[in-house]
Amino acid sequence: MNVLNILRKDHSTVRSLFNKYSRAGKSSHEKKLEIFEQMRRELQIHSRAEQEIFYPAIKAMNGTESRKLVTDALKEHKDVDELLTQISRLKPTDKSFDENIETLFEYVDHHIEYEEGEIFQFVAENYSEEDLIDIGKQIEERKKTLGRQLAA
Repeated sequence: MNVLNILRKDHSTVRSLFNKYSRAGKSSHEKKLEIFEQMRRELQIHSRAEQEIFYPAIKAMNGTESRKLVTDALKEHKDVDELLTQISRLKPTDKSFDENIETLFEYVDHHIEYEEGEIFQFVAENYSEEDLIDIGKQIEERKKTLGRQLAA
């Protein structure tokens, strides 16, 4: 499968989890924690696979634009990772838990818009369909491995 389609599917999965979280009742603390853990797992697997395979492929284009796109994306990943760590230290009963989840959604949503806009457009213009499928295969394999590692 084309890497852009794989990453779009991941984005859709994460957005779906945020929607599920927002529909959970205010006092559904266990459910919210369970959904947060799913979000964290999905985001960790997705971002690691991007950082290890997708972004290096973009950077390999060896131009100013490719380096800037990757640098900006990595900064956004760092912000999301830091927020995930902060949230994981909280209890779902803490007042700031929901507030931090909302901030996380804003960060992730912004990143998805940036990635699906500028980055995907750049990649689609600079890689052949064959290259996109090859990168997609690498991403799928890496995600499987990461999923097993996080489950252990």
